[in-house]
Amino acid sequence: MSRSPFEPSPDDDPMEMWGRRIGRGLAIVACLVLAYYLLTTYVRLPG
Repeated sequence: MSRSPFEPSPDDDPMEMWGRRIGRGLAIVACLVLAYYLLTTYVRLPG
């Protein structure tokens, strides 16, 4: 019988581990891009 989508997944599930890693990596990249955009738009760094 398959699990319900509302049950927490086991911690040793490889897909969950990779999904978390990819999600965190994308979040970090998005934050860096946003910070760069805001700095170059509103602070006008020399260069």
